[in-house]
Amino acid sequence: MFFSKQKANPDESVLSDILDSQDIDIVITSSKDCKVLLMNAAAKNHLDEGMSVLNCRNGYSYLFPDLCRNCPNEYPEDREGPVAYEVQDEEGHYFSVRYNSIKWLDGKPATIMFLRDINEERTAKEKLYNLAYIDQLTGVPNRQKLKEDFEAIVKKIANTELVGVVTIFDLDNFKAINDTYGHSTGDVMLKRLTDHLEGDSAFKGHLYRLGGDEFVLFYAEPSEKFTTQGECYTYYKKLLQGALLSYTMPNIEASCTISMGVAFFPWHGETFSELLRKADIALYKAKGAGRNQIAYFEDHYDTAKKFKDLYINIQPILLDDGRTYGYELVDQSNDGKEDDDSLNLNEFDRTMEALGLDDLESDTLYFISYSNQLLNQSVMRNLPKNKFIIQIRLTDECTDKDLERYKKLRTFGYSLALAGLNKLNAIPQLVSLAYYCKFDPREKDEVFRRNLIAQHPSKKFIATNVDTAAQFETAKGQGYALYQGFFFNRPNIVKKTKQIDPLRVNYLRLLKLTSTEDYVDFQEISAVIASDVALTYKLLRLLNSAAVGLRNPISSIPMAVAYLGEVSLKKWIAMLALRGVASDKPLELIRLSLIRAQFGEHLAPLCRPRRNAKHVFLLGLLSLLDIALEKTKEEVFAEITVADEIRDSLLTPDGPYSDMVRFFANYEYANWDEVAAFATKNGLTDRQINNAYIAAVKWYNDLLNVKE
Repeated sequence: MFFSKQKANPDESVLSDILDSQDIDIVITSSKDCKVLLMNAAAKNHLDEGMSVLNCRNGYSYLFPDLCRNCPNEYPEDREGPVAYEVQDEEGHYFSVRYNSIKWLDGKPATIMFLRDINEERTAKEKLYNLAYIDQLTGVPNRQKLKEDFEAIVKKIANTELVGVVTIFDLDNFKAINDTYGHSTGDVMLKRLTDHLEGDSAFKGHLYRLGGDEFVLFYAEPSEKFTTQGECYTYYKKLLQGALLSYTMPNIEASCTISMGVAFFPWHGETFSELLRKADIALYKAKGAGRNQIAYFEDHYDTAKKFKDLYINIQPILLDDGRTYGYELVDQSNDGKEDDDSLNLNEFDRTMEALGLDDLESDTLYFISYSNQLLNQSVMRNLPKNKFIIQIRLTDECTDKDLERYKKLRTFGYSLALAGLNKLNAIPQLVSLAYYCKFDPREKDEVFRRNLIAQHPSKKFIATNVDTAAQFETAKGQGYALYQGFFFNRPNIVKKTKQIDPLRVNYLRLLKLTSTEDYVDFQEISAVIASDVALTYKLLRLLNSAAVGLRNPISSIPMAVAYLGEVSLKKWIAMLALRGVASDKPLELIRLSLIRAQFGEHLAPLCRPRRNAKHVFLLGLLSLLDIALEKTKEEVFAEITVADEIRDSLLTPDGPYSDMVRFFANYEYANWDEVAAFATKNGLTDRQINNAYIAAVKWYNDLLNVKE
């Protein structure tokens, strides 16, 4: 230990022993002239021969060129609390530096400095960062980094301080190169693409890889850079054209071009997922228009807006045992504008008729979004208060005016559901008005939600966005009573060799017999039905129901054949068999399958080009069969013979009806942009699709009225 005095006093000796035991550099200097008062062994070992040990400025600081720059001794009047930063030594190694002011043993002010070698730590952090945020093949940032970069500027976008674009592009003909020359050649092609773009100042620092051959270019500029929206569009359109090149490789004939979809913010959205989705729709348009070009989302936006304004989507709310408690009617026609007092009663009555709400004995409840329309006297006369729950989407502030409106709804007899409760708006007066509270269990403030659930045991708490079995189990453990999402139509295969009980075997045999394009052996079908009394009863009850629309009752299978013919009989038996196969699953699984089947059959002849209505019906009916049987899709269709077009569409993304399968899911999730893209591709109008959906729901409700 070095001291400024040759003879240390006892206190200094004790301090010397303590600091010498530390494996970091410690230097204490006089605050006035940087004279070294104490230097531990680790710091002294860093000094080269001939360096001063008496003054930091002329000795120790020579090891670290930037050490004096932030030293508090330079600007003692600005010194408040500790100072911390990083420096590099002459060899480029990183050290963390921490200064603090102390009083020395003589009572005079001094500065103590700690230096710790953090080079290995920085290297490890850099490796972790690269693993988390950098694509390992191309070296450009990945999807997670893109998401975080976007979220860092969300507020500025919302305040229109920033404008810009999110673009998605991929390589045309890339799959052919992979298939012909191998994935290693494909990897080289991707690297050539990224190296070229990163080497261009127009694209460097803006490129991200989503996965495969999909990339994103993301730009954000201060809004004052452009005087008009059109000027912003023109600027980015010119900039992005520079990426449209033909990318080639030595010794192979094939080349790749680029197709790109572009969404502008804030005009097309302010969230990462919304802009990415809309850019993807534009990319789909660029592909459909011949590839090697850029498509802009604004060309498609009006169509998607029409769909959003018109459609009412019906999403289930379930109990923890899988039974249906109610439905949310996802009506976005007023786009959250509570002050919109207009109401189309024809559309309202038509929807109510389709839902079968004239049957007031039904236990089913419907959650609808609050708007001032609900205070309209015409609505009051038409809307059954024992069937509808009014859902209020809260902001961070609940005003006295808001409370008065919600109290008025309670006075009229409505039950209320609160969505968006948080620490700011969860005032007792508001919470006391509601019987239901909706939360997304994935959001922050889990402690707040748990406490609220514990404090209000008489209220029903609904977990939203529960789309997987794991999310369902988590929400269940947190005390929720109701669940909203599509967790019930996700595969949950415990054993691929799961045995089917005898009754379900009969249903599966019926599915096999009725899902074929070949001649139907009605004698064999009759034998299967005759072997099961319950199955016979259910079938005859269904065929005798009003849903079939027959003039005379059916009393036998031969009579059913005579009345219905092969096509209709196959359809009805397949529906009944599906209900039997999924008897231990939530009714919603059956509901979705049947509505998909009828929905698709209504749309098939309207598509341009036309689709095969029989194929589309079976497609919808069988689209969730793997979940009902807890098998893989491949296992299911190894057991059931269906037309190649149906099997390929359910097993691959490129079958003739694969886009229809995706359409069903997008409609159920209320992804109107994707629905609009499907409509445009197939020549469908928003009204045709909405009419087909309402008709399918009504048809399903008619079926549901058949007593078993």
